[in-house]
Amino acid sequence: MTQIHKSRKSTHPLIETVWRSKNIADGTYLATPDKSWDLIAITHQDGSRQMMLTGQATKPAYVPYVAGTSSVVISFVPSAYLPSHPGVSLVDSFEFLPTVDKDHFQLAEHIFAFPSFDNAEELVEQMLMQGILKNDPVVDGTFQAHSDRTKQRHYTETTGMSRKSLEQIERAQQAVILLQKGKRPADAAVDSGYSDQPHLTKSLKKIMGISPTNPDDVHKL
Repeated sequence: MTQIHKSRKSTHPLIETVWRSKNIADGTYLATPDKSWDLIAITHQDGSRQMMLTGQATKPAYVPYVAGTSSVVISFVPSAYLPSHPGVSLVDSFEFLPTVDKDHFQLAEHIFAFPSFDNAEELVEQMLMQGILKNDPVVDGTFQAHSDRTKQRHYTETTGMSRKSLEQIERAQQAVILLQKGKRPADAAVDSGYSDQPHLTKSLKKIMGISPTNPDDVHKL
């Protein structure tokens, strides 16, 4: 094992999951689509820190990591968005935010303290209060759009992806969870809404970069 992961759910409505990772040795991590965009607070070997903003992912990617580094990840729900960073501009990409000092970073001209695994909600609340983090009520389902076109526009502007693409990712995640619990591929395909096992296999290869025989390669669900 070269990496240790710990995760927790959050009571905050805009946070999907909070993660903590510690890298014990050099290695490569399989990052897979999960319907979330992230803020990733990285601590380097020398104790310096950086904040990375990553957008929605549509495909798997291998990410190298270095022994002695660690990270705290805040994964946001699809309806959460940053007006300063349109969802479509971040799809399958990332950027490093300015570091102010060893304890603070800058986002949308505001300065925030780096979060810990236990206080991620405080950062998110501060972002909301400053107006740089918002929620789309159409995407979260609290407001019914008048037309499919309006609904699709909200999904595209907020997430950078279509509603159908997000649903495909969610179905692939459900299938991986079932496979990790020991379900046979044929049964996992039926239970997660695929037409058959070949359909499941094709989807997992495209979205998650795995086959039904190696579901444990996916960590972020």
